Amino acid sequence: MWRLTLRSTLARRARLALTVVAVVLGVAFVTGSLVLTDTSGRLLDDQFRTATAGTDLTVRDAVAFDSAMGVEVARDPLPDATVRRVAALPGVSAARPLVRGEGLLEVAGRPVVPRGASVLASWEPAPVGAFPVRAGRAPAAADEVVVDEDTARAHGVRVGDTVTVRAVESARLRVVGLVGFGDRSGLPNSTVTLVDLATAQRLLRLGTGVSEVAVVAAPDVPAGDLRQRLSQAFGAEVEVATSQDIAAAGAKAARSQLDLIRVMLLALAAAALLVGGFLIANTFSIVVTQRARELALLRAAGATGGQVLRSILGEALLVGVAAAGLGAALGVGAAAAMRRLAGVFGVALPDGGLVVTPRTLLVAAVVGVLVTVLAAAGPARRAATVAPVAALRRAGAAGTGRARTGLGLLAAATGGTAAVLVATGGPVTLLAVAATGAVTGLALLGPALAPPLVRLLGRPLRLAGTPGRLAVEAAARTPARTAATALALALGLALISYMAVLGTSVKNSIRDSYAEVVTADLVVESARGEMLGGLAPEVHERIARLPEVAVTSRIRYGHWRDGEQVSALTAVDPATLPRVAALRMTAGSLDALRGGGVVLAEHVARQRGLRVGDELPMTFSHTGTRRLPVVGLLRDSDARALATDHIIALDTFAALYRERADASVLVRLAPDADPAAARRAVTAALADTPTADVRDQAAAVAGRTGMVDQVLGLVTALLMLAVLIALLGITNTLALSITERTAELGLLRAVGASRRQVGWTIRWEAVLVAALATTVGVTLGAGFAAATVAVLDRNAPTALALPAGRLAAVVAVALAAGLLAGLLPARRAARMDVLRAIATP
Repeated sequence: MWRLTLRSTLARRARLALTVVAVVLGVAFVTGSLVLTDTSGRLLDDQFRTATAGTDLTVRDAVAFDSAMGVEVARDPLPDATVRRVAALPGVSAARPLVRGEGLLEVAGRPVVPRGASVLASWEPAPVGAFPVRAGRAPAAADEVVVDEDTARAHGVRVGDTVTVRAVESARLRVVGLVGFGDRSGLPNSTVTLVDLATAQRLLRLGTGVSEVAVVAAPDVPAGDLRQRLSQAFGAEVEVATSQDIAAAGAKAARSQLDLIRVMLLALAAAALLVGGFLIANTFSIVVTQRARELALLRAAGATGGQVLRSILGEALLVGVAAAGLGAALGVGAAAAMRRLAGVFGVALPDGGLVVTPRTLLVAAVVGVLVTVLAAAGPARRAATVAPVAALRRAGAAGTGRARTGLGLLAAATGGTAAVLVATGGPVTLLAVAATGAVTGLALLGPALAPPLVRLLGRPLRLAGTPGRLAVEAAARTPARTAATALALALGLALISYMAVLGTSVKNSIRDSYAEVVTADLVVESARGEMLGGLAPEVHERIARLPEVAVTSRIRYGHWRDGEQVSALTAVDPATLPRVAALRMTAGSLDALRGGGVVLAEHVARQRGLRVGDELPMTFSHTGTRRLPVVGLLRDSDARALATDHIIALDTFAALYRERADASVLVRLAPDADPAAARRAVTAALADTPTADVRDQAAAVAGRTGMVDQVLGLVTALLMLAVLIALLGITNTLALSITERTAELGLLRAVGASRRQVGWTIRWEAVLVAALATTVGVTLGAGFAAATVAVLDRNAPTALALPAGRLAAVVAVALAAGLLAGLLPARRAARMDVLRAIATP
């Protein structure tokens, strides 16, 4: 039987070719996702290990937690006396003071704004320093700087050039050398400028303070013993960490920003495999039906049902193994393509050599084989349970059984009920039940629903004459095949429609909330969109001094630990914010923030059971846990406009945080100021602050919804792979059906149908399947988006918005793609030899 299975698979390799391609694409997506995330994680690990490779211990200011939401918290500088005390302890071979901060590099008067950090640090030689000099020499004077090779190469910087470094202070410095980073040419997506210690302290206004002390243990002293000795000497005033801990913590914080990408890619890979699974099941179902006589002969010759079952599954196994191998190889290239695609949509990922682990190859093999075998299990089981005589008499696909219809109705009702419950306040977890029920119900009810839907959607095709009418009848006559083919495409289109409706709803809600609350004429923000803000306090001061400006109000963001989770908060000026924003308090007052309390969004107070006068425990990195009194409740939509659910005063922020950068400055112009002239004046005042971006309200909203656009664009682009797999399914199904309909097509030609008419019959059938898939997919996607919007509306007002233009584009593209999917099968049908076709049994 195994030899027969192998020969049978090879003999039908043309029929299974597109199935193999579908599995290859799905496996490639899985492999590429794993390779991409593994590579990004490994590169980040290597980066932080390199940065601490020559250091045994690091002494720095103690904080309650290191990072939040992928951002490391700011630490207080250490006094120079700490460096001397560390150096004097027994067992310390070297104690090197290090200064690190942010310094924007300007080359030829133009700012260099990377996607990542603009690093300014004091240079240290090896082994403490991780930046070896590759050209020139190290900085030794107050007017000297070295730049990383990547930046120098990208912006034409050479040794001897003069550049400007802008930190808290600015300076024009002469480039005396170029450095690498370990064995690399620089930090990924970053710029690096290194100066001597005194210059770094001056530019960052640290006085004689340092960011941290790098400690090298004496040769005979274990790092663990020295760490204990340092901890005993300094107590809780500093944190002593090993280089391994520093590297692990930094890499963990950076990797946390990749979690969303990892989850998103694997979810999309699962979607692609699910669509591929429908294609595989459909293909094997058609092939088994076409092989009914062959399988009957095997049963008549003595083969058992189990042997027939193993034969079909053996074919699936061979297809899965071949596709998994090809998919794994293709996945490595797919990882590089996905990294470039992410960059196109503004999602920065570390750049470097790809990492392919044995685990990735094993997962690719298991996924490819399992998906193929499981998808083929249904057709194989049906083939094995049919008696030989019944198989000999069978013609065409099986009808729809009552049990299948009943189970389909039950699944659809379960999914619909779960969706209604979610939309009316039920638990969010029911969304998964709703999705599973809907897909299962459609899969089971598809054969029953396909004929009436096909005839309804096919009415316009009757205008195409005989080919159109024949296409409608052909699709309705094989409901199981039509439904399975359409469902694969419908799933891909449902996901695209879901993301389009959800993304548009969220964007519109953010825009409406911001426009309703923020009444400022101008908004000044960092062009780089730093999570915690990137505007120096001087920006606010310069704007406030302008005669064209009536009032300015600053906004800052911070993180705090809430049990095991991390939340964000917004800091505002209660005195000026009401003049640039129309906030609606439902309890308490904004002015009460001056006493050191917190204002909560209404839904947070509801969830926690808090009222004005209660206390909220909040853990901050520098001050530990504080119990802040709740002084007011704010409407959820207004809290959304301020970006968080927790609001404190700027004075409270200053007492709890070390960060001093503003995220936004809201500007109200003077009543008699000309708006255009006032904007030019604000822009001119910030001319030497190139990262400060002066925006009107529309541009400010665009900045806030930009991430939604990036994610939506990236997801849609990646989902096109699932749609491509589904379109392969249409091509594959029609190609296989032509073999089954050879005599029918030959008879059409014999009674006078032209090659053109036969070809258009097949093309219209492909369009009809695509139309059915589009109708089901867009309806399903929009419905689940509506349920998700209802969930989001519980925490912040979110209205359902249907992007008519984008959905129309989805429909048009799907129908056009369906027409393209039918080209090859149509060409084959039109070129069929009439006499041979008629003679086909």
